Amino acid sequence: MPRARTPLAKAILTGADRKNPQRYRGRSGPVLSGRSIGRAPTYLSGAARTAWREFAAELPWLVHEDRPIVELACELRGRLADSGGEVTAAMLGAYRSALISLGATPIDRARVAIGADDNGDDPFATFDRA
Repeated sequence: MPRARTPLAKAILTGADRKNPQRYRGRSGPVLSGRSIGRAPTYLSGAARTAWREFAAELPWLVHEDRPIVELACELRGRLADSGGEVTAAMLGAYRSALISLGATPIDRARVAIGADDNGDDPFATFDRA
């Protein structure tokens, strides 16, 4: 089975587009609004709404288009908070998967670039030459 193509946005964040520019020439990614995720939907439970505010504070790179996966992660975090110790392995696995999708794990967070400073004053630029 062939490997899936790396999405353009991920290639830009990880630098793969600079390493192999020929692979990404002519590709376009989805156009994002750049708007924040906003307020939690009214149908979320109290614990899930709290989780929404926490995710919004913890993951500032989330945008309006991320709302569906944020809703799922909030439901899971809310259930974990309200579970009283009754947590299944499936719940934990689903929560971990949602966190990975949001870029909320240490490894995935390292792949997210926010507000990169492109003023040309990069003291490490001399080390990046390949």
